[in-house]
Amino acid sequence: MENNRQRIVFLDWLRAAACLMVLLVHACECVYSNDYSFSIPSETARWTIGLIQGFVRPVAVPLFLMASAYLLVPVTISTGEFLRKRFVRVAVPFVVFLFLYAFLPALWGEFTWMEAWANVKQAGINFIPRESHLWFVYMLLGLYLIMPVISPWLQKVSKKEEEFFLVLWAFTLCLYLFRYFFGPVFGECWWNPYPFFYYVSGFVGYIVLGHYIKEHVNWSARKTFSICVPILFACYAFQVWRFYQRSFMVDTPAELEMHLQNDTILAGIMSACTFLLFRCIKTPGRAYGMVKSISKASYGMYLMHMLMLPAIFHLLIRCLTVPFAIIFTALLTYAASWCISCVIGKLTFGKYIVG
Repeated sequence: MENNRQRIVFLDWLRAAACLMVLLVHACECVYSNDYSFSIPSETARWTIGLIQGFVRPVAVPLFLMASAYLLVPVTISTGEFLRKRFVRVAVPFVVFLFLYAFLPALWGEFTWMEAWANVKQAGINFIPRESHLWFVYMLLGLYLIMPVISPWLQKVSKKEEEFFLVLWAFTLCLYLFRYFFGPVFGECWWNPYPFFYYVSGFVGYIVLGHYIKEHVNWSARKTFSICVPILFACYAFQVWRFYQRSFMVDTPAELEMHLQNDTILAGIMSACTFLLFRCIKTPGRAYGMVKSISKASYGMYLMHMLMLPAIFHLLIRCLTVPFAIIFTALLTYAASWCISCVIGKLTFGKYIVG
């Protein structure tokens, strides 16, 4: 897959864009979240965060998952070979960065060496707060385990049967509203975290959605734009309004971000629309060489970006207003992560560090 004809062009553009979205999310968090406490410093910051987060937070992660589904499912090789290839590509660099985040910041005094050793011991169990963005990799590895399981079904399922699953999954994306008003629902309780709709919920729905779009949605660019743009704009407007409203009502980042999470119905709708819009990209374009390079480096960029993003933000916020600090933090981190990932990737052992 080294030349443009062999690559799926729109997926490279999508990965490059989704990677920047993730960095914008984390740059915004530098403004209002500090070790999971919550505050918004000004009205300008409130609107800036709402306007950025209202789009990028709901769709960035689902876009990566749908791109993986577009390429990988149904799995056509043996389960052992599939897992070996994916885990070497993803799990080995992940483990490297778990330990890098655990002790590397001690070099510049972010925490003591004693704390670094405690972090190293924790790294084998779960991420530490410094590397909380790596939750995504745990989830992705879990999806790799399930892909060979659902692949035989995806190979023989009819369009209507796949739609039935997606309808059930879409309903589960509404369950957070039920829980908000009624508490635990459909069999949830402290001794049963696996209720009625548990087995058709979660991020696996984005895998099936990506496969469904690939196999069954063949819209023209005109139809895609006429349907997706109005829906996307309406959902985005609601997300911004809801963020602004809730920012006066909540006390924690978790409460503030609840309606923007990936397992909500608006996130599902926005992700599907955004993915379909990216699929309208048919030709590489003049910038495609750079885009392809970013796409190839995107996993390494994701792994390493939080080593530098907070420091860049705290430097820029001293001399820039919040909107510019967020944007330039994301862009500078994006460029630095890309360059570093490309350099490491050229080393003989580079694939074991940046994938």
